[in-house]
Amino acid sequence: MKTLSLRVDVDTLQGSLQGIPALLRQLDRHRIQASFYFSLGPDNSGKAIRRIFRKGFLSKMRRTSPTRLYGIRTLLYGTLLPAPTIWKRASSHMRDARSAGHEVGLHAWDHVQYHDLLDRKSRAWLEAWYARAVDAFAQVFGEPPRSSVSPAWRCNDDTLELLEGLGLDYAGDCRGLAPFFPVVRGRRMKVLQIPTTLPTLDELLGLEGRNPGEAVEEILGQLREDSLNVYALHTEVEGGALGPAFEDFLVGLGRMGVRLRTHRDWLPDLLGAGPPARTVLRREIPGRAGWVSVEGQEVETASM
Repeated sequence: MKTLSLRVDVDTLQGSLQGIPALLRQLDRHRIQASFYFSLGPDNSGKAIRRIFRKGFLSKMRRTSPTRLYGIRTLLYGTLLPAPTIWKRASSHMRDARSAGHEVGLHAWDHVQYHDLLDRKSRAWLEAWYARAVDAFAQVFGEPPRSSVSPAWRCNDDTLELLEGLGLDYAGDCRGLAPFFPVVRGRRMKVLQIPTTLPTLDELLGLEGRNPGEAVEEILGQLREDSLNVYALHTEVEGGALGPAFEDFLVGLGRMGVRLRTHRDWLPDLLGAGPPARTVLRREIPGRAGWVSVEGQEVETASM
């Protein structure tokens, strides 16, 4: 049987105020529950222009039209416009997701800052970044997060070790095919990694001339039997201009008889299968600018 988990990343203020309600309505129509992960701190989307010299960035911009997906105002936050603090403007929308029965977890404090500057920041800086995010999440939901997925599928040894201190049940910081426990500095971490297994709509859009319909069919065609399938969507993309394509995706899931589970619901089964310990590598993938973290080689190692 094919089973899928929908991971919803919320990156921006626009994605919180407009994308969350749109997706909640759409998911409710299909009676689907998903796992939502929220960015909470300043929306510095305009500073993403720093990626202009990164390999593949300009080609992705031409293919996906960021103005269409994100809007002019979002693309000016943190540069010509002040960066708004997302949770202070959109906490009620975040709580609406939980009230509708969806899983909620942590995505980021400052999404762009982490994405672009991760390896330039000290461990102390990263610890403070997580502390601010956890505090804001508790302000919104009245309790700390039990799960976290990193911006842009990027992590390093310091972030993986810091996750150990947050009391998380799992994290999603990598691309890959199966759950695993990451190995850091020769030790097996305790926080399970649930990787994203499928390409995203914006990664496929325009590659080799694909239109949204063709991209949707390709993603549906990559669903595997009796395996972990995780599709990551964004409130700014599927909850916005590409909402019709996402509707086609959901209709396709129904046509194929795919079972939908949240990460939280699936977790006991994933742990019960005895996930291996694996290294974490970095790799470039088609349609995405820059590297992402990916599951690496299985290793024998001591538990931390």
